[in-house]
Amino acid sequence: MSAEQYKIKSYSPKFAKKTVTVMRKVNQKIFGSLDNASFDDQVEHFKNVLAKKYDMRIVTSFNERTIYGVVIFDQNQILDLLIDPTQKGLGISDTLITIVKKLSKGSLQCDTKSRQLSTILMQNGFKNVSTNHFVWNQNN
Repeated sequence: MSAEQYKIKSYSPKFAKKTVTVMRKVNQKIFGSLDNASFDDQVEHFKNVLAKKYDMRIVTSFNERTIYGVVIFDQNQILDLLIDPTQKGLGISDTLITIVKKLSKGSLQCDTKSRQLSTILMQNGFKNVSTNHFVWNQNN
């Protein structure tokens, strides 16, 4: 996928439903106690809790009708990186991690049990310092 085919945007509430759809496709546990909740409850949790607590970058189709991926983060950690299963292998995850690194204060951590995310993190310079805990430092 070339850069002409997608956009990278900061999160906006207009993307909430489409982003939750991707999260449900990937079957992530980011909703906590709302993992089994209705779609509408998850959208509300996403807009009113996650989107207010964390920063996000979203990869959309050029016309913004489709969400290909999202990274949820703050200056010190990556909470989650979600890529639509139909869009894997296109470099979206590497692009999103590069953006988060640039926005960080020089170090990041991520706790994940996902083998896929673990692999992506290690391919992008993160070190597995303990079980399911990954760290990246700009100076290493």
